[in-house]
Amino acid sequence: MIVSVPEPAKSENAEFWIFPEMRETGFEQLIYEKQGPVVRITLNRPDQLNALSIELYTELGDAVLRAGSDAEAQIIVITGAGRAFSSGGDIKQGDRVNRETPQIFAQASKRMLSAIIKSDCVVIAQVNGTAQAGGLLIVAACDLAIAAEDATFKCPEALIGLYEPYSHALLAPIIGSRRTKQLLIACETIGAIDAERMGLVNRVVPREDLGAATDKLIERVLATGPRARAMFKRMINRSIEEFDENIVIEALGSEEGQEGMAAFAEKRLPKWRQ
Repeated sequence: MIVSVPEPAKSENAEFWIFPEMRETGFEQLIYEKQGPVVRITLNRPDQLNALSIELYTELGDAVLRAGSDAEAQIIVITGAGRAFSSGGDIKQGDRVNRETPQIFAQASKRMLSAIIKSDCVVIAQVNGTAQAGGLLIVAACDLAIAAEDATFKCPEALIGLYEPYSHALLAPIIGSRRTKQLLIACETIGAIDAERMGLVNRVVPREDLGAATDKLIERVLATGPRARAMFKRMINRSIEEFDENIVIEALGSEEGQEGMAAFAEKRLPKWRQ
């Protein structure tokens, strides 16, 4: 994707180039804003810690694909409204929906993550708070990530008896198999500094500097050749396995998965069978 950058205006009081901002409609659970070559997508369910409902999974996939089809867009920034990036899949909705139609969640989650990975745009995660489960997977799928120093990361799926094909495929190439197992099997919560040491995020900054640090990264990326960076992204991402959505369907329909989701919804400990 070779595009030209529109002529921006420069604010006298700002370090960065300023492009006219345009907010697009058509989304209910996220905010889509375009500023010249930059598309900013904000997950917008702050009262639910930006939990990923089926609708939000679908809208995020739609938003990334929309940006990718825009000849002017070169960078996508994904962040969360409020104090969380995303707490992961909406388990309360999942307990109700996935008992009968687990393929809906499987297809929506695969489509969203694949859209991020395959987009010719550089996708940046601006991690403003907790990133759990599906939220952490979004961070891992993105090309670059900047986190606030109080952000946390966790993969709690095994705590409710669920498994999926995304975590190991996305995390192991970034942080290695041992640390991936630490997250997936021990379900440890890690802080932003440890996430940076692992390589899960590129940089950690004070919360008040998160926006400025993201802008600086955008400036660096825009200085590079669009075709070159798109080709580098494609070559690097060839190592990511194809996602098998049947694994998600199997997990959601399993006795263990059903018990785990029900226990979460009912606010009790799950009763596992040995």
